Amino acid sequence: MIKKLYRKTQQLFVSKSIKKNFIEISEKNKTILSDKIKYTYIPTISDNISPKKLEEEINEHLEDRIFVDRVRVVPWLSKNIILNNLSILEIGCGTGSSSITLAEQGANVTGIDIHKESLEIGKLRADLYGLNIKFLEMSSVNTDELKQDFDAVILYATLEHLTVEERLVTLRNCKNILKKGGYLITIEAPNRLWYFDSHTSELPFFQWLPDNLAYRYSKYSPKQSFRKNYLDTEYDNLTAFLRRGRGVSYHEFELVFNDLSELNIVSRLKRLVFTKGYINTFFVKPIYKFFLKKQIKVPKAFYDEYLDFIIKL
Repeated sequence: MIKKLYRKTQQLFVSKSIKKNFIEISEKNKTILSDKIKYTYIPTISDNISPKKLEEEINEHLEDRIFVDRVRVVPWLSKNIILNNLSILEIGCGTGSSSITLAEQGANVTGIDIHKESLEIGKLRADLYGLNIKFLEMSSVNTDELKQDFDAVILYATLEHLTVEERLVTLRNCKNILKKGGYLITIEAPNRLWYFDSHTSELPFFQWLPDNLAYRYSKYSPKQSFRKNYLDTEYDNLTAFLRRGRGVSYHEFELVFNDLSELNIVSRLKRLVFTKGYINTFFVKPIYKFFLKKQIKVPKAFYDEYLDFIIKL
C-alpha cells in the first residue's frame, strides 16, 4: 500500500514542463505493441510462463517501465542536465522504454543492445510514438566502433549483467566517447556491498559470494523462477547466471577512474527501495548504510542499495 502511495506521490511532483512532453499512444497502437512484446520478446526470456506472469511481463514492458522513468528518472535527470538536444548513448536499452522517455523530452537518443528481439520492440515502439531514435545491435565493449562522441552515456540496469572484464572495458569506452564535460549516468545497478540481494535471488549476503558458490547456493532462493535454472552442480548455466545480474560496487569505478575523491558525482537518485517489510526498509537499511560509511571512505553514492548517480567528466 505504502509502495503504491509512494509512486503516486512521486507523480504529483513531476513538473508541468516535463509532463507536457509526455506522448500517449492510441489503444490500437498499444495492442499492436502488446502483441509484439508477447510473441517476439517474451518467448526469448521464458519458454514456460504462467498466464499471470505473462500479463505482468507485458504490462511491465508496455507501460510500467515508462511510468517509472517518467516520474522518477527523467525528473531527476532534468534537475541536473538539460535533456533537450542532448546527444545520449543508452547502453543496454532493452525494449526501449527509457529511450522513449528521454526522446520525448527532446534528447537525441542512440540505443544499443545485444538482444535483437528487444531492439525489434524498441524500433516498433519509437515508430508508434512518432520519435526518431536510432537502435543498434551492439555490445557495450564495442562502442568505440560508433565513431561518435556523446553528451551523455547512460548505463541503465546494464553493468550488473556484464562480466567484470566487460564492465571495465565498458567504463573505459564511456570515458573515451564522452565529450569534455559530458555525463556518465549509472541507474539501477545493485550494490555488491549491500547485505540483501533484491535484484535476483532474494537472499541475504548473496552478492558477497564468489560466483561459483553463489551459483550452487541459488537452490535456496525463495524465487522459484530464479533457482530452477541453477540446480546442477556442473555450472552448466554459469554464463547465463552472470548475465542474470551480479552486484557492482565502487571497486570497478576505482579501477577505471583511479582516485574516487576526484570523481565529480553531481547527483545521486536516493530512491526508496521497498524490500522485506517496512521495518527493514525504514529502520534496518539506514543503520546498515551508516555502518558502510564507517568502514570505507568513498563518495556517498556508493553506499546506496542501488548505484544511481551522475558523473560529470
